[in-house]
Amino acid sequence: MSSGTLSGIVILLFFTVLGDVLSDAFSLSVPGSVMGLILLVIYLQLSGGVSESLDTVSQFCIRYLAVLFIPGCVGIFFLSDLLLQQWLPIALAMLVATPVSLVLTAVLLQWLLKRFASTSGENHHG
Repeated sequence: MSSGTLSGIVILLFFTVLGDVLSDAFSLSVPGSVMGLILLVIYLQLSGGVSESLDTVSQFCIRYLAVLFIPGCVGIFFLSDLLLQQWLPIALAMLVATPVSLVLTAVLLQWLLKRFASTSGENHHG
């Protein structure tokens, strides 16, 4: 493991822990991991982009992301009684939340593309 890879891991762990600490300290309804991601995005915006070490570690994590879902999928088997009792709310949440999140993501992406297209157009023509 190179020192660049290590610094990328340290950055990810730092923001994960920072998010957890802030979420717990202020009793936020946002999970610590999500808070850490928000802080990481803010940091990346302020610092001007992703470093090579962070990019390397992030690409590795994304490449093996499917493996991280295995424990959760296995855990579902141990909750089969609960799933049978709560199947309707779970099904409704999935059927409503999935399309809503897809639409909101698409709208946000369109807004961001228009915003950055107008910003880059101003820089080239101004």
